[in-house]
Amino acid sequence: MIRIPHLETDVTVACQLSCVACNHMVSMWRQHGVWKANPDQIKKDLLHLSSFLHADKWGALGGEPLLHPELPLITRIVKDSGICDCVEVWTNGLLLEKMKDTFWYSPIDVIVLSRYEGKLTDDQMGKIGELCYKAGFELEIKDERSWHNFRTNLESIPTDVDNTKKKFDGCFFKSFSRVVNNGHFYICCCAPHMPRLIQGRVEGSDGIPVEGLTEDTLRAYLTRTEPLGCCTICAGRDTAKPIQWAEERNPDKWIQKSKGLD
Repeated sequence: MIRIPHLETDVTVACQLSCVACNHMVSMWRQHGVWKANPDQIKKDLLHLSSFLHADKWGALGGEPLLHPELPLITRIVKDSGICDCVEVWTNGLLLEKMKDTFWYSPIDVIVLSRYEGKLTDDQMGKIGELCYKAGFELEIKDERSWHNFRTNLESIPTDVDNTKKKFDGCFFKSFSRVVNNGHFYICCCAPHMPRLIQGRVEGSDGIPVEGLTEDTLRAYLTRTEPLGCCTICAGRDTAKPIQWAEERNPDKWIQKSKGLD
């Protein structure tokens, strides 16, 4: 059995925000229309993976996962699959006060809320805390107003072989942000998006298909020493430059700002 600290699924690429350097590249996805995960596909993927993979935590990410109309069903599928010990929902929190009872009765263990400048008042945060307490959900707050979490996520020019290898060897993402999206498994959170949206490659280019996947094949992928194709353009988590959180809806401007170029 392979044990990993975290597994995640991008349940939608829709989002109310347009964060510069978003690793899931929401501003770029808008050019391709709204996409949301199919619960049946999630169930198929997780049931197969759970026979040889277990995660401490699974997270519903996006985009904004609260925009997926079947999120309660998805969390039930995840819990029933046995793939993880803890079910998380990562959210900007803007819809939490409007969620229906079906959400609050879902098998969710933790709400991971990113709080951005000017988006939620202290009063709203208090109400959200009350809702989570009543539902039995742990509330984990990532306060982006004081925690400088955002970094450039694109290189101004692709890196050469040696520098790409250095980025890959020390990158935090490949040891934490494992992703299962739409029939593919990815070693990091950038790999489902950068190949398609920046490099013009096909879906799954830097991942491996879940169907037919074996424990040995997955283990080899997780312990690979060769960088992914998108690593040449990815700034890497540990080598990227810190930037102040900001929004940008224009795709061309978003790319420039995500490279640290204003």
